[in-house]
This record gives sequence, C-alpha cells and structure tokens, in this order.
Amino acid sequence: MTTNIINKIRNVFQLDIIGDQYYDWGEQHWLQLDPDNQETQPIVSVATVYPGEKQLPHVHSGYIEIIIGLEGLTTHWCNNREIKLDKGKIGYISDGGNHRHINDSATPASFISIVYSTIPKSLKELSTGADIELTEMAKVINLDAIAEKFAQTVNMTVTLIDVSGNFLTEKKSLPELCLLCIRERSGNCVLSSVSQREPYSENKISRCKFGVSAIQSPVVVNGRVLGYLGCGYGRMSTIIPKAELMALDKLTASKAQAAYMNLNFMTRNQLISVAETLSLVSASLVQLMDNSLKEKELSSYRVSLSEEREMQARLHNSLSQARLKFLESQVNPHFLFNTLNTIAQQAEMDGASILASLTYSLSNLLRLSLGKAESLVTLEEELSYIKDYLFIQQTRFPDKFDVAIEVDPDILTVKIPFMTVMVLIENSILHGFRNVRQQGRLSVRGYKQGAAGVIEVHDNGCGIPDPIAAAVRELPHADYDPPSLKGIGIKNIFLRLKHYYGDTFDLILTQREEGGTLARITLPL
Repeated sequence: MTTNIINKIRNVFQLDIIGDQYYDWGEQHWLQLDPDNQETQPIVSVATVYPGEKQLPHVHSGYIEIIIGLEGLTTHWCNNREIKLDKGKIGYISDGGNHRHINDSATPASFISIVYSTIPKSLKELSTGADIELTEMAKVINLDAIAEKFAQTVNMTVTLIDVSGNFLTEKKSLPELCLLCIRERSGNCVLSSVSQREPYSENKISRCKFGVSAIQSPVVVNGRVLGYLGCGYGRMSTIIPKAELMALDKLTASKAQAAYMNLNFMTRNQLISVAETLSLVSASLVQLMDNSLKEKELSSYRVSLSEEREMQARLHNSLSQARLKFLESQVNPHFLFNTLNTIAQQAEMDGASILASLTYSLSNLLRLSLGKAESLVTLEEELSYIKDYLFIQQTRFPDKFDVAIEVDPDILTVKIPFMTVMVLIENSILHGFRNVRQQGRLSVRGYKQGAAGVIEVHDNGCGIPDPIAAAVRELPHADYDPPSLKGIGIKNIFLRLKHYYGDTFDLILTQREEGGTLARITLPL
C-alpha cells in the first residue's frame, strides 16, 4: 500500500517527499513546497488512514492544522466538535485542541494536512561584547528551572548541554532508554557524542539508531555555538528496532524494548512546530544570560567604586592629619630657622665646632621640611638630608652604630614621597638598636632591578616582630587598619606611595636570617 500511496502523491502534487512516518492507524508523508521569500512556510503533508483504523486523542501544542479531504471519508474530532471529512471538505483543528480521527470504511481514506506554527517569530542571533559560557552562566541562572518550565509548556522532555557535552539540566528527566544509552555510551546522538561532532548553527531533527527522535536548537552568540537546547526524546514509529536494542542491553533485551515502547509517541508536525519555540527560547536564554552578566559587571563596578571612594576618603583623612600636625609643629618656623643659624654662628665663634655642625644639620632638616612636606623628592635629595639626620643621631649615640650608603647613580633621580627612606632609617635606630649590646650596622642600598628601582634599608638589630611584618603584608587590603603599625610611620609611607604610584610599587619588611630587619621599596623607573 505504501508504494502505491507514495507514487500517487508524487503524480498528483508534483512535489518531492521529504519525510514520512508510519503509525498503527496509517501513514503520513511530508511534501517540499517551492521556496519563496518568507522566513517560514506552512508544513504540508498527506495522511492516509487505513480501513477500520483510528488515531488516539492527542493535543496540538503550538500549532493549528487545516485538513482537506482527498478521497474516502474520515471523521475527526477537535475537542467535542465533529468534522466529517470527505473529498473537498475543509476542517480546522485549533491550537491546544484535543484531536482524534477514524476511518470506518473498508477502503483507505486520505486528506491533506497544513500546519501553521502559533509560536511568535524567533529572535535573531544575539551579538554581545560579553564572553558568555553556558557552564559559567549555569552558576548564576537556574537553567534547570527554565528548562523544566519549558518542558511543561510543550509536554516534552527538554535538555541543555554545552559544546563539550556537559549536562546543564538534570538527566533524570530523560526517558529510561536515553539514560541507559548514556550509561552504556552506545548512542550516536548529540547527547552521547557532541564533543566528536562539528558544531552546527541551525535547528536539527534527528533520529538515533535506537529510534529516539529529538530536535536540537544551537545556542549561538557572536557566531559561536555555546551549546544545544534539545526537545522531544520520543518515538515516531511503532516498529521496534529489536536488533539495535538488543545490542544496547544484551542481558535485558526485553527491558530495552519496554523502555522504547514507554517513549512518548510524537508526530513530525509536533517536532517541526516546537522547533520555532526552541529558537525563541534559545535566543531569550542568551539575552537573559547577557543581561545577567551586565548586571554582575555593574554590581562589581559599584563595589569597586565604593572601595575606591573609601580609599580616597582614608587618604584624604591621612593627608589632613599630616597637614594639621605639620602646621602645629611649625610655631613660627622661620623664626626657629633664623635662631638656629644664629646659634650655629655663635658656636663657631666660640670654637664649639661639634655644636655648630649639629645646629647646621638641624637647620638644614628644618629648611627642607618647610618646602618638601607635601611633595615628591628625588632619592638624591632624600639622601642629602638623611646624612644630616645621621650626623645628629651618631652624635647623640656615639659608637652605637655604623652607617654604609651605597646607591647606584642610575636611580638617584627616582622620586619618592618626602622622608620615606628617613622613616625607615629612624625605625632601625630607635627600635632596631634598642637594648642591643653589639655594634649596630646600618646599610642603605639603591640599585636597578630590570625596569624597577630598589631601595633597601637593613640593620643587624633586634629584628622586626612577626605581628608587624604580617601587618605590613596585609596593608594592600583596602579595609585593613592594623593597630600594630601605629607609631612607626609605616602605614603613612604605604599610603603616600599608594597615592603617587597606585599598584605599581612594593613595600616589604622582613626579618633577616642573620638577624635584624630588611625594609625594601620597589618602584617603577
């Protein structure tokens, strides 16, 4: 009968047959319409109902159907509405209608089926600047809940996998036959071998070797396939592929066959109609992911902006405190400067050369501090007043420590905040050499290291306590305000370097293995 029907269809309609499906009640053959400029065309097929057979009730989800009698008589029901369809008669099956039909006669009856999808036109492929990955988005969006809702809408199983074959929805919703196939790794569908296939960018209806049919809609962004949204996973034939099923599960062939018969029965019309739904859901899913990424980036920017404002507020507060202390300490600084010079001159006249030198050194430090307290100075300038400071301290603590200064001329022009190195030297003298009996050794080094300049101050004193070293390591953390650093000027140095150099500098304080402390500042040249 099948051959006669196919030949008759070709002779009458002069169109190619692009697909067919066979049922207990009859057979159906889909026709290829001539192409036009429309994005979508109706789905046209010829259905033949065998004598005395009937089709069980089924719901038209997402499409309407127009039926036209060709020969014989079939009786159709749409919900409770009866349609007697003989040659030339036209009937209508509504979207969501419960449809069934019967051929009570002794001869085959045929009719034309014209199906129109009621799904809105699918969205065009999304172009976005974001680098979207389905696996990452699954951590942000509950994709499984979206897929489950869609499955309830179309009354079919729905899956979502990435291009590597990783499931982003629960496997438990799959039919038993598909789960068995995945477990045995015996399938040839996209669920079993996606990583071995070339990505495809259009909807694709497939039937695996075990007779399971599904449609896969690629999720595409910027021309790149991210994964596949699948729907269906039912059977479109009553013929059991016994040989293939036996190969799948030799020990329980009857179990595999039973699993096949338990598959939902689908028609080609249902799969083709749901294809446009899949395209729409895929595009909407991508849009949702893109919006989620943008919202995540915006939230991250807000947090970053808030942290930056907080850092600026702390820097401003620190600078304000430094200005206040500086102003409080001035007490007519020019008067003090002139007085110190007068004392030094009188000391020279009286033959007190050491007193004169001390007074001149103190005067130089005061003069420098008046003009440099809020600016950058070169390392060479810093060293000039460090020598005056060291003269004062060595005079104060005779035979307490020796000093060695060795600086590469290539880094003398490196600029640092005023008194940065002197604070490190002061810590070595006042804290490092406190309660130490041996002769103190203080070393100041400066050298190039690649594209950076390195300034080191190290001593052989008592060594930096572990809590202070740990606190210095935590300084880059925006919310960290260690009480252990109060009184030693380290946090002030860090904040001023941060103000001028951002994240391009490094400040470390460590305890040396041979004893003492090493302070190192690394700056870009």
